[in-house]
Amino acid sequence: MTFSALYVFYHKLVSVISAIMLMIVGASEADLPDPTGAEIIAKNTYVLMDYHASSQGVTNDGEYFYFSGTKNLGKADMETGEITLVNVSPIPQELKDKGCNHIGGLSYYNGYVYAAVEDGPDYLNSFIVLYDAETLEYTGVYYELPHELHILGVPWCAVDVENNCLYTAEWENATVLNVFSLDDMSLIKTVPLSETIDRIQGAEMFDGILYMSCDEENDMKRVFSLDPATGEVDVVFARNIGAGFEAEGLTVYADENGEPVICVLDRGVERNSSNLTFYKITD
Repeated sequence: MTFSALYVFYHKLVSVISAIMLMIVGASEADLPDPTGAEIIAKNTYVLMDYHASSQGVTNDGEYFYFSGTKNLGKADMETGEITLVNVSPIPQELKDKGCNHIGGLSYYNGYVYAAVEDGPDYLNSFIVLYDAETLEYTGVYYELPHELHILGVPWCAVDVENNCLYTAEWENATVLNVFSLDDMSLIKTVPLSETIDRIQGAEMFDGILYMSCDEENDMKRVFSLDPATGEVDVVFARNIGAGFEAEGLTVYADENGEPVICVLDRGVERNSSNLTFYKITD
């Protein structure tokens, strides 16, 4: 068999395996309860290599979704959901030398993907790393974050374009929002939160509000909103995604009426699949 024939056979085999896995995943999720306070309008499911490139964080630029896996980056067409580009070794060697082994949440701004990178399970070194959004290649730019504000690492980051800053918070029982200058990642201030938020996995700014996905230790996996100016926290909706899923990153874009579509990434911890679920707020 020629190389060309082998290549075609391999891709057909992968397509068949993917289709079977997607059918199994879909059947296992058929009876999940509806969300409370929102409706599901679409869902993209990823398996095999696509899963490894889309199991942690997500952001968008209005044309593409940008994903992170634990050690990968992926780029997908927003209309089709198809992952078209993958970087299988995005963590730069200088950060690997510091123990970095995990990419968390992402945020997009001005042609760059801002990625939260950490050195779990020690969490002694937390960084914001910049990647070229077109190629997913490391730009050579990274910023180290203060350890005293990121005791359990930096699972997410969110750019606030209007205020020229970037937000982070503690992963476990966050009591303040950390505000960094987008120019040099120097700390501007911390904003006390109106209530403690636990296990924040991803966040994105939309129309002056920071939306956050939390991996709560129950099936609800609520989405919260936060006013960065005041620290006021509210529950937006509860997702009811069922056991066996870990809530991951979150991104937001505007629909045809300018209303937010909130897209939350979930990882099936008992299988190699991830879901990007699209929600419209109803309450």
